[in-house]
Amino acid sequence: MEVIISPGVFTYVASTGDWRLVVADGRFEIQPQVGGLEYASGFNLDNLASLIVAAKTHAIANGINWSGN
Repeated sequence: MEVIISPGVFTYVASTGDWRLVVADGRFEIQPQVGGLEYASGFNLDNLASLIVAAKTHAIANGINWSGN
């Protein structure tokens, strides 16, 4: 996973190249990097799930309010 840090915003890019997440306080955006949100393989969803878990851990450890409250 690559982490791109901007003031108050973390962008996480999956090492698999198929997903990108943009995370800030109260904001969470999933950006597919290939195709749309529909994929022919469950591996794409496995990659997304792994990226979300890693991004959540990093974002919370770096002061992002994951719950948005």
